[in-house]
Amino acid sequence: MAWADTLLEASFRGVIFDIVKTDDSADRALAEHTYPYVDGADVEDMGRGARRIGVEAVFYGDDYEVRLQGFLAALEQSGSGEFVHPVFGSIKNAQPSRVSVHHDAENPDYASVTIEFIESTPGKSFFGDVRISQKTEAITQQGSIAIASASENVGKLIDRLRAANPMAGLDTLRASLTAPLLAITSSAGVLLSGLDVLAYPRAWGNDISSLVGGILDVREWGARLDADWASIQSDLNAFSIFSAAPSVAQPLVAADNEPTEAQAIAAAAVTIQVNVAVGMANAASYLLSSEAATPTMSPSQIELVCNKARTAIDTAIAQVRTVYGIEQSRAITEPLKGQALAVQEAAQAIIALRPPLILRMVETPGTMRLIAHLWYGDHSRASELYRLNGARAPFLNVGDSIYAYAR
Repeated sequence: MAWADTLLEASFRGVIFDIVKTDDSADRALAEHTYPYVDGADVEDMGRGARRIGVEAVFYGDDYEVRLQGFLAALEQSGSGEFVHPVFGSIKNAQPSRVSVHHDAENPDYASVTIEFIESTPGKSFFGDVRISQKTEAITQQGSIAIASASENVGKLIDRLRAANPMAGLDTLRASLTAPLLAITSSAGVLLSGLDVLAYPRAWGNDISSLVGGILDVREWGARLDADWASIQSDLNAFSIFSAAPSVAQPLVAADNEPTEAQAIAAAAVTIQVNVAVGMANAASYLLSSEAATPTMSPSQIELVCNKARTAIDTAIAQVRTVYGIEQSRAITEPLKGQALAVQEAAQAIIALRPPLILRMVETPGTMRLIAHLWYGDHSRASELYRLNGARAPFLNVGDSIYAYAR
């Protein structure tokens, strides 16, 4: 195919015109670092500057003046517009920078126009380029605030209960606090404080957090992130019998009323539920960080992880409000909301790292490995195609459609 056969009809803001010459250029922003008594310099590439397109357009014929005026009117409009380059195609944000109109007495009914376009790209706001690691770190930061608030609340509640009933044994409460420590310690392999749970309820809260953290710490996130995620969920479910909502509805805990033992038990169960929800979100953070480094999951699997973590947080928020009420629970629920948002934003950022997912038709029969080689020039991406399409026949025929990244 000849070069002239692929040329496009030039236009700007929909106004078509003839072009006789283009001149495209772009500068690189380079920083040169020189050192005393060292020949040469280290050159750091800081990125490409704005692309500049020089165009020489021509208008001729009896009606050239009308067409010229329409073209100049399009150029005089404020802001950038779409410029269709005859060779490179559409440039969405082309900003006219300089326009010169040339008439020559030797060429009546003829004018040439020299235009310089600058490709305009909206600048990013300060601190707008947030790395994936920063988004995943935000997940754990919000969770730590929620856990601290939940532990402090249950600690104050137990302190008030013991102060109001100094001679009470509070055996039911003691058993409720001790049960998860005895049940989970052996499997988590975590060294706990060993302090009395009623005398030091905040130490109990730290022990619960240590147990949840221990379940996450022993996990080595490997090539099968989906299997690791399923295992984490199974391990955290061991806390479910201790974090269940009370069978009998209790009055809301109030700061100015004497608490009951049943309310303290409910507050302890809610504290465990908050720790489990935060643990789920932190596990999602670890998984998403690993996924950013080495993609092994499909967008739907990442979305499922996000939804599971957010569901656990939503359950915790609902249970906190049944014990403390909406206003008093805000110190716990607000950071939980922030953590749920951080999980969602991190998952979205991970998915956005990938090219667009499309449904692509097979044009040549073959295996996934052959199809990956034909589409991407890299046969090793066959595992990616298998991951995106689940269980598929090992051989694909012409006309079959499978999910694949656009590039």
